[in-house]
Amino acid sequence: MIMNNGFVPVATASPRTRVADPMANAELCCDAIVRAANAGAKVVALPEVVLTSYIADDMLYHDIVLDTAEEALAHLVAETAKLDVVFSVGLPLCVNGKIYNTLAICHAGEIMGVIPKTYIPTYGVDFEGRWFSSGPADVTYITVAGQEHVPFGSHQVFRCRQMPQLCLGYEICEDIWSPDPPSIHLALAGATIICNGSASNASLEKDLYRRSLISGQSARLLCCYAYCSSGQGDSTGDVTVGGQEIIAENGSILAQAEPFGDGFAIADVDVESLWGARRGMSSFHVEPTPQYADYHETMFDMTIPDHPLMRPVSKQPFIPADEKMRADCCSLAVTMQAHGLAARVGAQNADHLVIDTTNSSVTNTALAMLAVARFYDLERPAVPDMYVAISQDVQNGQSANVKLIEQLADALGLPLATLASAQAAQQDTAQSSPEHPVLDIQELIGDTSWLIVNPSDMTQLALGLVQFPFDLGRQYGINSQIARTFVPVILRQYAQECADGNLQTLLGAICDADNELHIPEHDTVSMSESAELGPAIVEDFYLDGFLRAQYRPAKTFALAKQAFAGEYGEHELLVWMKAFYERFFGSQFLRHSLPDGPRIGSAGLDLRDGFMMPTYAQSTLWMNEVDALLNAAAK
Repeated sequence: MIMNNGFVPVATASPRTRVADPMANAELCCDAIVRAANAGAKVVALPEVVLTSYIADDMLYHDIVLDTAEEALAHLVAETAKLDVVFSVGLPLCVNGKIYNTLAICHAGEIMGVIPKTYIPTYGVDFEGRWFSSGPADVTYITVAGQEHVPFGSHQVFRCRQMPQLCLGYEICEDIWSPDPPSIHLALAGATIICNGSASNASLEKDLYRRSLISGQSARLLCCYAYCSSGQGDSTGDVTVGGQEIIAENGSILAQAEPFGDGFAIADVDVESLWGARRGMSSFHVEPTPQYADYHETMFDMTIPDHPLMRPVSKQPFIPADEKMRADCCSLAVTMQAHGLAARVGAQNADHLVIDTTNSSVTNTALAMLAVARFYDLERPAVPDMYVAISQDVQNGQSANVKLIEQLADALGLPLATLASAQAAQQDTAQSSPEHPVLDIQELIGDTSWLIVNPSDMTQLALGLVQFPFDLGRQYGINSQIARTFVPVILRQYAQECADGNLQTLLGAICDADNELHIPEHDTVSMSESAELGPAIVEDFYLDGFLRAQYRPAKTFALAKQAFAGEYGEHELLVWMKAFYERFFGSQFLRHSLPDGPRIGSAGLDLRDGFMMPTYAQSTLWMNEVDALLNAAAK
């Protein structure tokens, strides 16, 4: 099993340096590295030319500055020799008569490599071309800070022997701003964590753009991108720097420091997840070894002990955390459902549409009704006959839910019908009317002009808590790619945005547990079939870990403990996890040929969504690991 479940603590730090005082700056860097190590960091990034400061300018021509910078590096390496931390520190380095802007990559008293800057900016407020040369890509060997045979060149990666998923690459400031950033090629050579030591100046627009640039690069390269800029000691009267720290992972910013703050950020990076994401993307052409990509690889030894995670863990991974993004996703989800339904109606030439509420929760039914109402708002030929069909069995057993559905249908202008067996339909003929007909199930099955909308959600499908009473080819799974926990979020957002007060009240009653009209949320397929099933929020958490992240049970459990700390105990979480795997594997036959449904999120449960799983797949590996976790928790 991978160390610490694949999480690597990464820190960035920006000391407030002194101009042209390398020894003093080395002490400041040492303090920053020790601080990071004490906080648990295993990878630490420091800014470019931090040992001399970025604004040393023509003093870089002086041997006394260059020589002292190397001495300061030697001192720093010696002072941190007992720390099991890989750190990068920037310094100007004279190699064969030319000065290079470099990062020295150090670990346990050894300089493992020196990375020269590729792109040298000489525009705007930067004049680097006056002092620095663009560094070579090909690796040669130099003597630096008293250590011989040190690899020198930009084509280098550094890999942990005990955790191969931890592979480090480095670029410097302007490199990421270029049209062809070295980080692209570093990622293709295997780097999962890319560090950037920078001295980029602060400005209103630039700070925002820099954040988006780093986040975007981490998403594009399926990597962690750890960025640090010079501390406030590099500010001048006309150009300021604020020690901006950003740690991003696959498009998400895990940690950042406020500009002009203390210049320190730390976060746990999931290198195992990044490794897995690349593995699952066929267009991400990582070379079999760095050597195939013409990159030099240095191996190092490191222990990464288990520790409490230094990153937020969302209890609701299917729901965007950002408020605006969440609102946009909610609105878009209903629109996608409506357009998907329109495409299916058109392809089938259906002129009859019915929402079957038989095996649906009230929230799922409500979402299906909103999507159908949105479908009718589209500029498309209307379906002449459309009904919200309530089963007689549901009417008899869940009168409160039925009342809410009927009221919602009235508010949306959707006609109601009763869904009955053939015999019951004949008996109720007298009660049938154009305004509220009694529909014969068998007639619906036999008439290809009918399209049946199934409101079952993705969580129900995952747990096998769903039935398909009709021909699958005649159904449309309008909610089949929406997790259970996301459904009420969409309904609440719809209520917030609509101007209809009555509709707002009804949706509030459906979603809000504090509302006096709220009906407890249960499926007509009884959850008591498996008393060990957990709350929907926990089941969705496990679904995300299995379906999107491909986590093994131990990792999912570690994350669940943090996400639900104080709410659920370890034993509860493990019992629910075991029930999840048992039901997921056991119900795959139900999902093997699912009805069409609009792809809403980044994952689904059938082949069209990119999920392939044979019906005969065994759950043994997952169940055994959960049992081992249960035994360990019981001790």
